Amino acid sequence: MTSTAPPSDSPPSEADIQAYADGTLTPERAAFLEDYLGKDPAEARRVAFYDRLNAQMQQAFQTTDEPVSTRAEGRRGVLGRLKAGERRGKVVNAVVALVLTLIAASGWLAATQVSRQALNNAAVMALAETATAQYSAASPTRTDVSAPNLAAIGLRLVDQRVLSLSPLQRATEFIYLNGDNRPVVLISSLAPLAPAQPQWAALRIGEIRLLTWTVQWQRFVVAGDARTHGLMRAADVMTMR
Repeated sequence: MTSTAPPSDSPPSEADIQAYADGTLTPERAAFLEDYLGKDPAEARRVAFYDRLNAQMQQAFQTTDEPVSTRAEGRRGVLGRLKAGERRGKVVNAVVALVLTLIAASGWLAATQVSRQALNNAAVMALAETATAQYSAASPTRTDVSAPNLAAIGLRLVDQRVLSLSPLQRATEFIYLNGDNRPVVLISSLAPLAPAQPQWAALRIGEIRLLTWTVQWQRFVVAGDARTHGLMRAADVMTMR
């Protein structure tokens, strides 16, 4: 004789739900149903309703060979299993929501982070633009609380602006002049996903020298003519802060 019991992983039927409420479902099938109900709160509430209805019917037709306390314990067991399933479902949903939030945050950080190459390109462009800006000894010294104070090494701030490198990427540019009125460009941007590089590294592009480093979730690049006095001292001072 072949068994007519449904496979343990087949979708629950009305008969399964009724048997679960009655406490007559096989342990394997009951475990599958509890997991199913934990993922479907609406269905879990329906099963709880069946359980209460079943309890009321049993109470109405109470017999002497089945104490009320036994049936009450059975009902509490069913409700306890349902609540446990609901809690598991809530925990799973919370974990999934947290993972999705972290993925979204990581994507946003990656989209707003300026690459090293993009920052270097911006520094070269800014240095080229200083030639047309005609900064000179007559250019007034500016004060900006966000600008590194490099007066001790003979560099004075003459300009500052925010660069828009892309719809989501920003960088801050500072222009300094040394004692010879030669420009030194400093550009920084947020880089929360970039590995730290506290010691500056030099890059030569023709007559232009770039000094780059990354600290405290920020990228920095100092740019200037390779013969400009104070260029490397500026990088030294800023990496020793």
